[in-house]
Amino acid sequence: MYSHATGALYLVSTPIGNLKDITLRALDILGKVHFVAAEDTRITRTLLDHYGIATPCVSYHEHNREEKIPLFLHRMERGESIAVVSDAGTPLISDPGAALVSEAISHGLPVHPVPGPSSALAALAASGLFEDHFFFGGFLPRGKGDLKTLLERMSRRPEVLIFFDTSTRIQRSLESIAEVFGPDRRVCLAREMTKIHETFYRGPVGDVRKTLQSISLRGEMVLVLEGASREASSLDGVVPPSVLEALRKLDLPPAEKARFLSNAFALPRNVAYRLAENR
Repeated sequence: MYSHATGALYLVSTPIGNLKDITLRALDILGKVHFVAAEDTRITRTLLDHYGIATPCVSYHEHNREEKIPLFLHRMERGESIAVVSDAGTPLISDPGAALVSEAISHGLPVHPVPGPSSALAALAASGLFEDHFFFGGFLPRGKGDLKTLLERMSRRPEVLIFFDTSTRIQRSLESIAEVFGPDRRVCLAREMTKIHETFYRGPVGDVRKTLQSISLRGEMVLVLEGASREASSLDGVVPPSVLEALRKLDLPPAEKARFLSNAFALPRNVAYRLAENR
C-alpha cells in the first residue's frame, strides 16, 4: 500500500497531432499535478494553454535526466505529484522516461499510466497489414551497416514490423529494405497522422520508394512492414543472411542462384527460387 503522504508519477499520453485527441482523464491529471515534466516545454505549453491548464512545465529529457531525477524523486517523496509527457503520443515509447519510472518504483512511489494516443498503433491500425502479431523496433538505425544488420535479422519474422524514421533517412531506409526484403514486400508509410495533411503511402516497398522520390517530406514518420510469409519465416536460420546477401551481389541468373540454394541447403526448388528472386 502506498503512503498517502507521497506524491505519484503519472505517465500521460498526449495528442500526436490533432489537439482534440486527448482523454478527459489526461486533462484532469494535467490540471491537478504539481508540475508537468516535458520533453519540450514549448510544445507542452501549447497543449496546456489550449485547454486553459496553468500547471507549470519543467524540462525533462535525455540530456538532463541525471540531474532532474533526484529532484523529482525528492518532490514526490515530499508529497508532490508529477505528470510526465513526451512531445507527442505515449511517454517512454522511443522517448525519455524509463529511468525515472524505474527509480520511482525502486523508491516505493506509485506510477500510474494514463493511456491515450500512440503513433505506432495508429499507423498499424490504418496500414492494412496487421493480422495478429506485431513487433515494434523504435527508430531505425542511423548507420547503413547497422540498418542492414537489423533488417537481415528481421527479414524472416512473420509479425508485422513497426519502426520510426525521419524524412532525411527514409529514402535510404526504403532502399535497404528493398535490397534485404525484396522490392515486393508490402509497406505502409504514415506521416502527419491526425493532421490536415495526413497521408499514407501503401504498396510494395519498391513502388513506395519511387513515389517518394518526387515528394518533399519533413519530420518523423511511422513505417509499417508486412511480415514474412509463413513459408519464408519457417526458413529462419536455415539460410544465413550473410549467404543470401553475398548471393544477391553475384551477377548470376536467379535460376543458378536457386540451384545453389537448393543443393546447399536442401530447399525445395520453388522456395529456393523465390529466395533467389527476392534477393
